[in-house]
Amino acid sequence: MNDLSLNIRRCFLNFFKDKGCIVIPSDSLIPTKDETLLFTSAGMVQFKQHFLGQNKDLFTRVTSCQKCFRTSDIDKIGFTIRHLTFFEMLGNFSFGDYFKEEAICWTWKFLTQEMLLPIDRLYVTVHKDDNEAISLWQKVISSSKIIKMGDETNFWHMGDTGPCGPCSEILIDLGIEMGCGKVMCGPGCECDRYLEISNLVFTQFDKQSDGTLKNLPRKNIDTGMGLERLVLAVNGKKNVFDTDLFVPIIKNIEEILKIRNEKSNISKFRVIADHSRAAVFLILDGVLPSNIGRGYVLRRILRRALRQGRLCGYKKPFINKLVPMIIEIMMPVYPDLLSKLNSIQSIIEVEEKKFLETLDSGSVMLSNIINFYKSRDLSVISGKDVFKLYDTYGFPHSLTREIAHKNGMTINETEFKIEQETTQEKSRSSWVESKEKDATFYSVLYKKVADTMFVGYDNYVSKSQVLILIKDDKEVNELIVGDEGEVILSQSIFYAQSGGQSSDRGKIVIENIFESSVESVFKPVGNLFVHKVKVLKGTIKVNDEVSMIIDVEYRKQIAQHHTTTHLLHKVLRETFGTHIAQAGSLISYNCLRFDFVSFFAIKKEDLIKIENKINMLIRANSEVIVKTMEITQARKLGAIALFGEKYKDFVRTISIKNSDDNGIYSMELCGGTHVKRTGDIGIFKIISESSVASGIRRIEGVTGKIAEDCILKEEFIIEKISQILSVPKKDITNKIQKYITDYNKLKDDLNLLKNNLLLSDIDSYAKKIKTVNGINFLSILVKNTDIKILRYISSQLKLKLKSVVLLISSENENKSCFVVYVTSDYIEKGINANKIAKAFAADINGSGGGKFDFAEGGSKDLSNLSYAVENLQKYIII
Repeated sequence: MNDLSLNIRRCFLNFFKDKGCIVIPSDSLIPTKDETLLFTSAGMVQFKQHFLGQNKDLFTRVTSCQKCFRTSDIDKIGFTIRHLTFFEMLGNFSFGDYFKEEAICWTWKFLTQEMLLPIDRLYVTVHKDDNEAISLWQKVISSSKIIKMGDETNFWHMGDTGPCGPCSEILIDLGIEMGCGKVMCGPGCECDRYLEISNLVFTQFDKQSDGTLKNLPRKNIDTGMGLERLVLAVNGKKNVFDTDLFVPIIKNIEEILKIRNEKSNISKFRVIADHSRAAVFLILDGVLPSNIGRGYVLRRILRRALRQGRLCGYKKPFINKLVPMIIEIMMPVYPDLLSKLNSIQSIIEVEEKKFLETLDSGSVMLSNIINFYKSRDLSVISGKDVFKLYDTYGFPHSLTREIAHKNGMTINETEFKIEQETTQEKSRSSWVESKEKDATFYSVLYKKVADTMFVGYDNYVSKSQVLILIKDDKEVNELIVGDEGEVILSQSIFYAQSGGQSSDRGKIVIENIFESSVESVFKPVGNLFVHKVKVLKGTIKVNDEVSMIIDVEYRKQIAQHHTTTHLLHKVLRETFGTHIAQAGSLISYNCLRFDFVSFFAIKKEDLIKIENKINMLIRANSEVIVKTMEITQARKLGAIALFGEKYKDFVRTISIKNSDDNGIYSMELCGGTHVKRTGDIGIFKIISESSVASGIRRIEGVTGKIAEDCILKEEFIIEKISQILSVPKKDITNKIQKYITDYNKLKDDLNLLKNNLLLSDIDSYAKKIKTVNGINFLSILVKNTDIKILRYISSQLKLKLKSVVLLISSENENKSCFVVYVTSDYIEKGINANKIAKAFAADINGSGGGKFDFAEGGSKDLSNLSYAVENLQKYIII
């Protein structure tokens, strides 16, 4: 299906492999080596430390095919021939190795001799002052096709200061019919005629604070060649969406929507294809829909894609149905996709359903806003109101504009952009500021000492040497009694917090001279272990030899919890299906927390079965086997890999044998600490099961001594209840049930009394009816009345009034409830109780819904209740 793109990837990597470059796998879309970035947006991101000279190079020339994601041009997608959010960047890189001559020669040779691109349609841009590059290009292409450009287009820099250098682009002429028709149209024009297919960055300068450029002692090469654009050029196409990477997806869209890819739908189909592909890979790399950070971006592109389907007249979830086709195309290069198919589909489907509900309630809210402005003879809707709809409720800005236009209104676009940019800047600043300080400080230290060797899987006591001491974010020569600081050692037996597992605790000591407690261990950059310590005795200095002592019981309890998460993962998949996938975890001393993809709450009886099954596996005392093997072998053996994790060629696997010693029960890729046999866990107890996000459930549990303590506490509580009720423990439930029955009877008697009192006021309520624009409406606010009584009052008022739109709300302690009723005559006129309830609930920060004639809801926010009840007419929309 996609042989051309597969062959081009393979050909590129093999070509540069033959030039001595090491082939490096793609990094995750969540950068593993730069926490200041939301996403991997270029091939060089995973090599940033190499470019900055902060890594001890294991290689000096590499090549890769990198997954990338950008939203900077999101509004252009579908309307140009080249813009995408998710794309693959082919690259080759040199770190103080080859430079301009080889980079230019090899790239040209690959494009013209391997890809057979026509030389007469190729152009080159260079920096106007880069005479070296100009001379090199003149050896392979006519001077008339070398275009000199300025800093704006042909000079790359990482920041205001630091590494930078000129760059050179290779463009292909797609034909005069693709041009803008302007007299000055040529290479560098913004139109689609001249397509950039390769960019060569020559990092040769170090920019100073005064703007001067100093030569770097070690010059680097960073090249990027967009795969999708290259496939376009090689295949003689005019648009990336006409290549084998997209055509099957677009055909799949046609089949699902039952709409042809005609001119009016082309841009919509392309947005759907691009955004769907991006969503699949973001979820594969561990991003889940949310309202912050990466999750917000994922949610945004999914909603943009779903919105295109709505514009085509399709009002059901459909993006999830594209996932199998996307995976079929990309799986040969990214094999992990296949095992995640069901989970990715499920996550997308839940998000689609949620957004379709948002569109319905958002439409009601927008109608309220429009009615409000019209009632005041205003024709321009505030950008703040539009942005609130967009940011808080997910209602698309473009849809707001379209509906406003149909109502003869416009939007204050400038105000909207200000609100949007302010929010984006706050988000970006908080993200960067929270990451950048630590990343910069520890990167400098990392350059000095590189990775820490971990030797603690089987060692609880060992020797090491102090390399660096830190106090108050500064390097120091010593730490003394009472100091709280950080220690970097030549090697460590302390497990550093990672993969969801908490770090070890213990001591660093020098016999009879120094003692400190190790409170935690973390990895701020690379595999650099930083030990947070509190000095209890003596003084420690740089270069001292020390003894490391792990808190063994603390380590064992964490190991019990970690191995249990593997058992829990397996049992969940056995119980509910392989769509269950881990979405996060916390393995600490006190408990284990396991987040997983699921779209329904687990029943109590199922939780009991899961707990019993895990305890049965614990009692079987099966062996836990740790092996290191090639990742390809691990995959063949069925090892589970986690969302978003990047694995090396050799991986550590944790296998739990079947109880009958015949084969493997569970196998996962994992770098954490584990027990030797399942019997070492002792006992497992589930503490809770809950929802933590849309489509994500969480189970919390405890094992071993912590579980025993938990059971003893519950036994103590049961004993106290037994004493209070004066019954044996075996009779507690019967006694409590009797009390509940008696309580409910008293409650019913009280409600009956309340009903009688309220019904005596029916006539006075009925007199409050108002008529506006020919509509009878009645809104009532009562106190301390439950929903059942509100339903009863509404039924009595309906019988009495015959023709009415009715809202009754009760203000109770710390919450409210309400009912909405619409008589049949008004339903025929288009008034909908469900829509009124949703709009009313939105104004009181609550929730509500129902049918055409009756709906109900409530809120825990009482601040706006009285005002909302008094203004019922603003929720009545025809």
